[in-house]
Amino acid sequence: MTREQAPPGGRPPLSLYGEELAPGARVGGFTVEEVRHRGVVAVLYRARDDRSGTPMALKVMRPQYASSESALRRFDQECRMLEQLAHPHIVRVLESGELRDGRPWLAMEWLEGRDLEAELAARGPFPPREVLRVLEPVASALGAAHALGIVHRDIKAQNVMVRPGEGGAPHVTLVDFGIAKLLDPGHRSIALTTTGVTVGTPVAMAPEQILRDPVDARTDLYGLGVLLYQLLTGRLPFSAGSQAELEELHLHAPPPAPSHLAPVTGAMDAVVKRCLAKRPEDRYPDTATLMEELRRAVEPSVGSAGQARGLGLYLRARPESGEDADDAALDALDRVLDTARERLTRWRLALMVEGADFLLAATPVPAEATASRARRLEVLASIGTLWPELERLVAGAGLHLEAILHVAEAVVEPGLAGEPQVVDGPLLREGRWTTGAGRAGVFVTREVLEGLTPAPETRPVPGHEALAELVRA
Repeated sequence: MTREQAPPGGRPPLSLYGEELAPGARVGGFTVEEVRHRGVVAVLYRARDDRSGTPMALKVMRPQYASSESALRRFDQECRMLEQLAHPHIVRVLESGELRDGRPWLAMEWLEGRDLEAELAARGPFPPREVLRVLEPVASALGAAHALGIVHRDIKAQNVMVRPGEGGAPHVTLVDFGIAKLLDPGHRSIALTTTGVTVGTPVAMAPEQILRDPVDARTDLYGLGVLLYQLLTGRLPFSAGSQAELEELHLHAPPPAPSHLAPVTGAMDAVVKRCLAKRPEDRYPDTATLMEELRRAVEPSVGSAGQARGLGLYLRARPESGEDADDAALDALDRVLDTARERLTRWRLALMVEGADFLLAATPVPAEATASRARRLEVLASIGTLWPELERLVAGAGLHLEAILHVAEAVVEPGLAGEPQVVDGPLLREGRWTTGAGRAGVFVTREVLEGLTPAPETRPVPGHEALAELVRA
């Protein structure tokens, strides 16, 4: 841990180092840029590493808590826990230290994206298979924490960040271990909380947290159950006009079945019900068991779905310079994604995944050869019609616009109206086939062109033998 040094010339100006740090304040080797979140005990800033220029997150305790032994101990505990938790889906700590007035600070990686609450507000409930894809990394992160005797105690949509990852696949990160609790080797609670104080977020607190009873890993499984319910239905399992009423519901009321609000199976209802059991011993024993049951609930039953083939379309627009997009580019990006979303839905390509600068849509490909060729040609013709419009939308905005089409095995099952739809399978592992050609355009894989007569005009992509670029008049 490092202590902040005074700048040349003596004490720093109060305008920079008052109760909140102002833009330009230096902490360790970092320079504050702006406030991003004001918490009860600490303030989160966006800052920049003076050495590399990369953005990072800086969490600084509020001055009024710097003399509180329990608050200082809890902040120090968060630093130590994050240093232990080297996990790809847990926010990474970079450095920690103290200001001259004794306020501790913690520097962490900056996560450019939005939390699951914002994702839900923007797009509504997630389909079950996408819920599984989001919860897998969260459960993996919690499993790693629990193995070290750490309980998060505040699992909620706001504490799960989603951002574009490698190949456009979403990367999920669990954040905010500020109220996490250490357990002894026997997994009993080690109290750092003042007696009589309830710690957690009311909308997702387990009954034992409300009652201030000992907590363990199963407390986080209750939080995962609340998050699972919210992702499936777009709503929380309980809502009330006051915290007291909300706590009563968590303590005594059975949660409504998700299937009453969303098209999910009874098996999914059973998983949610067990997660939200009032007694810890009635919940799943660990994240691994929970995720095994969740996968079973999500996977289609034998006879209701089949291995088939599907056609996937991956569309991405990103700044040509590689720098952050400016306002004009962001506006153009929104127009591109909105237009593509509307057209693809009209052409019966279902949206499977959507990120900040990309989307993935898919449609089943009929097994019969003639129908398969007809469907692929139909999609290619549709993209040929759409592409000039998308190019006009990005003109002058400095955006690199790229689309890739691929055909692969997929799990297909009937939708709500009985029509076949892609729900899973290798086609939806887009990171395996979305390696771009490095330039703007529409590209197709060999699988898309197989047996097409007449074949659309294409040209090879140097260095990408599996890709061909569509030639448009």
